[in-house]
Amino acid sequence: MRRVIVAALAVVALATSAMAQSYDLYYLMPGQAGSKGIQAGIAAADVGSVADVGVVNLGGKYSISDMIEVGALARLGLLNDDLSTLSEFTVGAKYSLRENCAATVGVLVPTGDADDPGLSLGFMHTHNMGDMMINNWLQVGLLDGYTGGVGVNVNLLVEPTMTFGDKLTGYLDVLVHTNTDDIAGDVLGIDLGPNVDIMVNDSAVANVGLVLGIAGDAKAADLGIVATFIMRL
Repeated sequence: MRRVIVAALAVVALATSAMAQSYDLYYLMPGQAGSKGIQAGIAAADVGSVADVGVVNLGGKYSISDMIEVGALARLGLLNDDLSTLSEFTVGAKYSLRENCAATVGVLVPTGDADDPGLSLGFMHTHNMGDMMINNWLQVGLLDGYTGGVGVNVNLLVEPTMTFGDKLTGYLDVLVHTNTDDIAGDVLGIDLGPNVDIMVNDSAVANVGLVLGIAGDAKAADLGIVATFIMRL
């Protein structure tokens, strides 16, 4: 399913995403050498106002080797009057440490609505728990583009996943985001992101999901929605 489609790039542009500081917002390990792909999708922080607050996401990635993957993601404000046409542009890389873990880096390029650069450093790890796989991704955000000049951003994804038959894989993302300046204060948000992969064919997956706030002053204010089409080339 999703983690064998090496083309995947994420569309979740919601501030609540624990992966919002990466070029690849879905949890995916680096692909095999030479693998590449594209993605296209839309995300909105309010499911009832997709045409007004939606963000279009376009991206691609390429595996230089079995250990190193590079990618880029453009967030477009085509459906959002408050955002520039090219709202954000993120580039980055992943380095496979072992089969079940990787180091990640992301760079927010100062363009569009991003006045300052941002830098994120992360660590991905997968372990089995019974019939489920649990994916974990911890990221820290540095520089003014991510922190606004205050503290260090801390974003965590914990993602139980389970496969249902040959066509469906379900994920229950727990998304935690805060800042070291006030970790348990009004910058803390905990959101839930249930989503599902639907296998279209051997090289394509459609993913649909929701994002809802469950705790903290900075949790998602409304019910968000995500839809993505992922294709391996």
